[in-house]
Amino acid sequence: MTATKTAFLAIGLCLGPAAAFAEQSPAREALKQYCTGDYMDYCSAYAPGGPEVEACFKANLKKLSANCSAAITAYKKEQRATKRVSEAR
Repeated sequence: MTATKTAFLAIGLCLGPAAAFAEQSPAREALKQYCTGDYMDYCSAYAPGGPEVEACFKANLKKLSANCSAAITAYKKEQRATKRVSEAR
């Protein structure tokens, strides 16, 4: 697997397993676009999809690019909204 594919997979899975089901969400696409470089710079030592990647992003939050931080915030907001809809059913 190439480093780019690994980074995309890690970004898609780093913030929780729900990411795997939200394949085409705008927030997930923003994570790919804006956080791949930050993943490569700070967290590429960790396996994609593991809890270590999420912990790494949290530990490096102040170092992340503004666009990546905004993408993470949008993604988490989307996941909370999706969870509320699922719970309401």
